[in-house]
Amino acid sequence: MAQHPQVALAALVYGMVQTVLQGRYHGHDLPLGVRLTVQDRLEGMAPDWPESPAAVALRELQQVTGDALPQDSAELFAALLAMEQGELVKLLAVCVASTVDVVTPRATPHQPGAELAQAVGLDMAAWWKPTAEGYFKHVPKAVILDAVGEFAPDSVNRLAKLKKADIASEAARLAEGTGWMPAIFKAEEPQEEGPKQDAPDDTKAVADEPTEALAA
Repeated sequence: MAQHPQVALAALVYGMVQTVLQGRYHGHDLPLGVRLTVQDRLEGMAPDWPESPAAVALRELQQVTGDALPQDSAELFAALLAMEQGELVKLLAVCVASTVDVVTPRATPHQPGAELAQAVGLDMAAWWKPTAEGYFKHVPKAVILDAVGEFAPDSVNRLAKLKKADIASEAARLAEGTGWMPAIFKAEEPQEEGPKQDAPDDTKAVADEPTEALAA
């Protein structure tokens, strides 16, 4: 197997397809010890997750991908073996997406999955909006007011006099269309390099090392 990467890749994707796209959660038909775990903790903490843009998009992609594959085990493996490696890798990505789990009970200095978010260029504003039910009602009043101070500073004093539920609803209304995201969802911009000093004539200029962008 180690000398046949196409077979190894096809076998790996075969098990993932059966688990993720065909719902065979109790193992598959090849004698391999590789296992894939579909994550579902997010739905338990965010009941509205199944209706979110990201969840809907993922389900649609899985549906289209799964419908194009044979249901019969032998035919499925034969089809995967015959695929170009690039197509197998795309199929692998669809399956791997369901295994990502970055759920954490609280904010930490280094959020799990930060490297993955940076690698895929994740823009949370395209997939998630700070609603009252989905965010503002679950954070302290002071946190809500601090947030409003960022996207609607003229409204802070007015909201501070309201009850928390009303503050949350009003904050969600004011945040609509602003693109505001909690700091935990923001990716830091790459640091700009300072002006380069001219190297002396008798020395060689050393190229600056690129600064990596860090995901919040």
